[in-house]
Amino acid sequence: MREVGISVPAGRPFDVVGVGLNAVDHLCTVATFPTFNSKLQMTSYACQPGGQVATAMVALQRWGCRTAYIGSFGDGIIGELSRRSLAEEGVDLAGAVQRRGVANQMAVILVDQASGERTVLMHRPATLVLEPDELRHDLVTAGRVLHLDGYDLAAALAAAEWARGAGIPVVVDLDTRSGAVERLIAASDVVIVSHEFAEQFTGVVEPERAIECLAAATSAPIVAITLGAAGVVARSRAGTLRVPAYAVRSVDSTGAGDVFHAAFIYGMLADWPLERALRFANAAAALKCTQVGGRPGIPTVAAAETLMTGLPPC
Repeated sequence: MREVGISVPAGRPFDVVGVGLNAVDHLCTVATFPTFNSKLQMTSYACQPGGQVATAMVALQRWGCRTAYIGSFGDGIIGELSRRSLAEEGVDLAGAVQRRGVANQMAVILVDQASGERTVLMHRPATLVLEPDELRHDLVTAGRVLHLDGYDLAAALAAAEWARGAGIPVVVDLDTRSGAVERLIAASDVVIVSHEFAEQFTGVVEPERAIECLAAATSAPIVAITLGAAGVVARSRAGTLRVPAYAVRSVDSTGAGDVFHAAFIYGMLADWPLERALRFANAAAALKCTQVGGRPGIPTVAAAETLMTGLPPC
């Protein structure tokens, strides 16, 4: 991606280091959205590990990358399930910490059976926040790319500063505006946010206008807004680029953004042109949506490339 000013170093112990959330998701598929004082039969239920950065590391690990996760796990069965899910995938956990006597982050996710869209109810104890002094400089700077989600903002800012000082590009995934997130946007090289975040941050609904406002807040070489079924709009020094999505039958959008970020990072590692990386990310995210949950639907690289070449974008 050198044509747009992104240079990825070689010769690091890991391809990607991620600092951010892990969670366990309770996925409840429903035919209609429940109202207060009602009871509703779920059409399906699943309990699966998830979390933005954690799921991105799993995707990259499955695609043959060497990954490390830095974050905090809670205690008990749920915390162990989340930790074990990463370890069994081969994700390095040397930089992760565990909070004794603290519940792990969890979410109840209501999935609309008809559209595959979801509503997330999450719980994360304040004591799970990862602090900057819990980070190890040698691990944060051990990857070719650093991936952040910004929830533990102080730790994310410290990690971004270390990475950029070591010549490592920083990718950030933002979907909720909180705290001094402007500082993290300014400290990142690739800023990929949800349409909802872009609207909150800029006050502008129209994507092409919103991305201009977002780009003005950072010197990042690449800024992008994911638009779900409408694809993605990105801005680089080459200009603004709109890449349409691929048409699939969506059953659950949970984890689509996580997989999109992982796929884009995969393209960075391969030094693909920006448009190819965005098309691959769109394809991987679309295929994820064909299964319930963030991780079961992670496609193979071959499957995403087949979708890219075998079907026209919608």
